[in-house]
Amino acid sequence: MAESSPYGRRQRLQTPQGGPTWLDHLSTRETVQQQAQDNWLRGTAVWIARILLFLSTVFAMIGFGPFLGGDGLSAQGNALRQLVFVVFACMAVPLVMLEWRRITLLLARVWSLVLVYATMLLTAVWSVYPSITVKRFFVYFIVLLVALGVTAILRTPKQFMVTVVAAFAFVLLGNFAYTVVQPGVAWSPIGLQAMHTSKNVAGMVSQAMAITFACAAIGVRHPAGFWAVIGLTLLALLFLALTVSKTALGLTLVCIFAFLPAYLLIWYSRTVAAVAVIVFVSIVSGIVFATGAFDLTGADWAEIVTGDPTFSARDQLWAAAEQHIGKAPWLGYGYGAQWSLLPIYHPLWNYLGFWNGVEENYLILRQFHNGYLDLVVTGGFLFAGVVTVFIVDVFAKIGRSIAKREPDRWSVAGNAWFAIYFVSVLFSNMMESSLFFPDMFLGQFLVVLVVAHASWQIKGQV
Repeated sequence: MAESSPYGRRQRLQTPQGGPTWLDHLSTRETVQQQAQDNWLRGTAVWIARILLFLSTVFAMIGFGPFLGGDGLSAQGNALRQLVFVVFACMAVPLVMLEWRRITLLLARVWSLVLVYATMLLTAVWSVYPSITVKRFFVYFIVLLVALGVTAILRTPKQFMVTVVAAFAFVLLGNFAYTVVQPGVAWSPIGLQAMHTSKNVAGMVSQAMAITFACAAIGVRHPAGFWAVIGLTLLALLFLALTVSKTALGLTLVCIFAFLPAYLLIWYSRTVAAVAVIVFVSIVSGIVFATGAFDLTGADWAEIVTGDPTFSARDQLWAAAEQHIGKAPWLGYGYGAQWSLLPIYHPLWNYLGFWNGVEENYLILRQFHNGYLDLVVTGGFLFAGVVTVFIVDVFAKIGRSIAKREPDRWSVAGNAWFAIYFVSVLFSNMMESSLFFPDMFLGQFLVVLVVAHASWQIKGQV
């Protein structure tokens, strides 16, 4: 019988009477040699995928920040950084070619993500800076290419998660070491940033780390490994606290100590799942009723939840975003064609607000600090609608993976990780633009995780 794997795939050239194939006439020695070559090819591909996943994850988190610095405000970008992405693409292409049949299935399974990418590229047609849009789309395309190549080879949650945990642990421990060696650089006036470009970026990265380590603990069986990832979880939470990213810390604690246990209970019991749906609908209905009955505004809810109706003066920034959106509501300004474009452009030049007359106050801003507003700025209500379809599709995939109730511990860990990470990104996106926002780790890694989750659902050799 012919192998269905690409490693040693052969055609079944049978006679019209259904006789033996040419493979049946190979000598035992030739067959053994062929199997050895197949095993070597498979092993090499696995190691390339592991190295690529490790390096690309580490680079997405810290870049060249500890070595070259840079303010991230240039419209021209960084040539060395672009070169690194090209190298990643070159490493991914052989993996994609090797597993092209599986990747075809993967692309069909992540159709909503492909739709988002197509819309991103489409915005170049009306972008105010089309060359910038194409350049920044190309970077995000490489993220997808790497995701496809890596997840087509590392096909199980265990293979994938172990490599990501290693990358996260490397950066986390490196952050603490860097803080000890270079305290004057690692500490900013508003919190610890360590090797990252800002304390907000450090907060988002440590948020992803803590969630990943906590979910990995579900899959680890060996006591030493279990307590190691628990220790890494606590270290990630400590680092997150030192960044003074209050919103990220609060969200991460809720994800680990509320959302993750709730997910496991829902996975374990259909009754709990039904109750969870009822509770969720009740909460949403209560919020809608209270908003209408008591005439509550967004600022009122902000004060109720956080005690700060302005969300650290974000309300003025959001007011400017609404004015900006009003000038191009349906199609927006083009993907990546608004922020980090100095010295040629800054979207806040033409709006009054707390930054008016004090240039350094608005030059440091690189987003509207609400990812949903930035989605509309990027591609108007068209792009926002496409992303909404993507969000609904991902929730449907999460629901289907829960319904399967796979007994394997690493499958449970991987599916829980995907669900909790996705929800955390949606919440983070309310305060820090990350969902499909250029050069933001949370959003880039979500693309990789969406593809990985789709790959885990494909059973057998393809």
